[in-house]
Amino acid sequence: MRGAEKSYNCFMKTGSKEIGTTGETIAANYLLKNGYEILETNFQNDLGYRVGEIDIIAREKETGEIAFIEVKTRKKGSWGSENPELAITRAKYKKLTRIIGRYLRQNNLEDAPHRLDAIAIEMDVDLRKAKLRHLKYIYY
Repeated sequence: MRGAEKSYNCFMKTGSKEIGTTGETIAANYLLKNGYEILETNFQNDLGYRVGEIDIIAREKETGEIAFIEVKTRKKGSWGSENPELAITRAKYKKLTRIIGRYLRQNNLEDAPHRLDAIAIEMDVDLRKAKLRHLKYIYY
């Protein structure tokens, strides 16, 4: 399923915050339909300072693996729209690994099998369609 691509019909607002929220909703629905249980959305640390946020934390029912999922959504025709996942920089990756560690410690899951995934979504606002790619086991 690495890099699998699917298309979706969807209602979209056009502001960047709304596009990101719509993308996360599309990603969560995709995961539910493909054998995942959503454990958390928009998980942040509670240490008094912001390390970062994980968009979706889900357990793959078939393997039991916890997937920490970064959702990247772009409007078709905008910068990086063909490969939204390229917005996950080395610095962003480091932040994600820190917040993943925090989640695992907080929930006593340090020994649980886990991975970092990306879901890349390209939205065509005019046609109200979205193209989704699920990239498993991303790393730098």
